[in-house]
Amino acid sequence: MLIERLKFKVAPNLRENFIYKYVQIWTIALAEYPKFLAKEVWISLNDHTEVTLIICWATLEQWKAIPQAYLQTIKD
Repeated sequence: MLIERLKFKVAPNLRENFIYKYVQIWTIALAEYPKFLAKEVWISLNDHTEVTLIICWATLEQWKAIPQAYLQTIKD
């Protein structure tokens, strides 16, 4: 299994909205790929502006097989 870790700094008053939008956009899009296993959201207890996303993939090859053009359309 491969674990992707993404850290973001988000103003505490925007944190819940950030997490909601991330789930609505990225989690739904990534779930279309069969080797996407799971995602977790961690909020730091020490730094309320820090949000960490843990994304689990079956293999590095499967993660990297997602077309960049597709990822770009999600970002836009």
